[in-house]
Amino acid sequence: MSNTSWNDTTTSDEVAETLSSHINGKTILVTGVSPEGIGLEFCRAIASHSPALIILASRNPSKIAESQTYLSTHCPSVNVKPLVVDLSSLSSVRSAAAEINNSVEKVDVLVNNAGIHSQTLTRSKDGNEMTFATNHLGHFLFTNLLLKGAMKSGGRVVNLTSLSFIVGGVIWEDPNFLNTPFEDGWPAYIQSKTASVLFSTALAEKFGSRGVYSYSLHPGIIRTPMAYNLDLDSFATRSTATHVVAAFDPAIEPQNGGYLIDCQISPIMGKEAAWATGRENWERLWKLSEDLVGEEFS
Repeated sequence: MSNTSWNDTTTSDEVAETLSSHINGKTILVTGVSPEGIGLEFCRAIASHSPALIILASRNPSKIAESQTYLSTHCPSVNVKPLVVDLSSLSSVRSAAAEINNSVEKVDVLVNNAGIHSQTLTRSKDGNEMTFATNHLGHFLFTNLLLKGAMKSGGRVVNLTSLSFIVGGVIWEDPNFLNTPFEDGWPAYIQSKTASVLFSTALAEKFGSRGVYSYSLHPGIIRTPMAYNLDLDSFATRSTATHVVAAFDPAIEPQNGGYLIDCQISPIMGKEAAWATGRENWERLWKLSEDLVGEEFS
């Protein structure tokens, strides 16, 4: 169990200060980093606690450059490495993973933060529905390739989900929407976020014995019109506090594979347990993902 005093009002700075010794010396890779995004706010919160290296991954080099400038302004001593990767492209993911495996001795924490919600039905260059390709398949392939290289001795994998996973599961018979109504992309987004929950459980079950810890988390409401009416600095630090817990808190290790919200492990027990928990579901997702990326991992 995490610190019982942490909740939805806790800030990332508060958590990072408490967990400073667990951040010190670590190499952390964060996908989907961009100015004003929650991935960058997570990086800012941990930057002053002496991580060995923060790897900023994005498909847009200019966003990486802006993010580097932002971090350097807040913490001039932080060591940063850029990584260009388009998670919707399996070839780009393979190239990025090879770059890390060949240049970084160890990645201690991987935060699969990138995510999109495509409201029109589009497909990746590999033929997969774009939201599922970006939010899940790219992270599935990237994570597994790192587990063969820079994370072969273990580490933490954090997968962002959202409360949308309580609405429905993976569309097993038609994940690429060849026949299923797309409905402004919501079913695709929902299945990608359910996949994040199941992927975390799968990683814990398959690789926990070799020191892999994996968690999914709901970060809170992000950049909606309602959010713009809030104190955004305060809002951002609160929305990434759970990231810091999931990435560094040793107290949650007994709940490997768990789901977090408001800085705490939260058991999935409602109707959504039928599609977001259980060996049958995570094994089915693993096999589907292997088929779609064209590679088996064990």
